Amino acid sequence: MTKQGRFTKEYARELITIAKADFDSAEALSHQKKARVENVFLLAQQGLEKALKAALCWHGQPIPFIHDIGVLVAKVEGLGLNVPFGYTLNSLSEFATIRRYTEGRETWSDEEISGVLAEVNQAIAWCSKLIG
Repeated sequence: MTKQGRFTKEYARELITIAKADFDSAEALSHQKKARVENVFLLAQQGLEKALKAALCWHGQPIPFIHDIGVLVAKVEGLGLNVPFGYTLNSLSEFATIRRYTEGRETWSDEEISGVLAEVNQAIAWCSKLIG
């Protein structure tokens, strides 16, 4: 069974602040020529993970100690909420686990990277609006 914890609503605000900072770091890193795309996506994944956990926390739900975006989206949507880009962002989960430890075998265009970051940004903004 996955470990989980319950936190106060105030912690949801702290989490969303950290989520935005993680995303800002991903975006800044994406403009560096020597940056590993895996690190850009790891930071984007971390921002989204924290934002989804903030949404759960805000609604008084236990937060699972996992990195799986799909599971977190399912839990948030189980509250009757519709996460923007929901399950399509689950592919970022790999960057918080195995892809952190592998050299990039895929090439990503600047447009593809920007597209992923735009979707993550919208999902984080949605979570932030939810919290208020």
